[in-house]
Amino acid sequence: MAWQANYTKWQAFTELDKELELQLKKIESDEKQLEDCFYKNLEFGTGGMRGELGPGTELEPSSWIN
Repeated sequence: MAWQANYTKWQAFTELDKELELQLKKIESDEKQLEDCFYKNLEFGTGGMRGELGPGTELEPSSWIN
């Protein structure tokens, strides 16, 4: 799936965390940043989740951290 399809799914999700919504708004005109956030799914390893915090399928949403 192309990154644009992942991004479109996130945009359409009505229950998205408000902080993530704001982060997406900030980068909505930066195609390179959007591609970086949505081009693949976050990988899980034996040490747990590893990834930068932020919106997208490649990043770890900050709402996961409590």
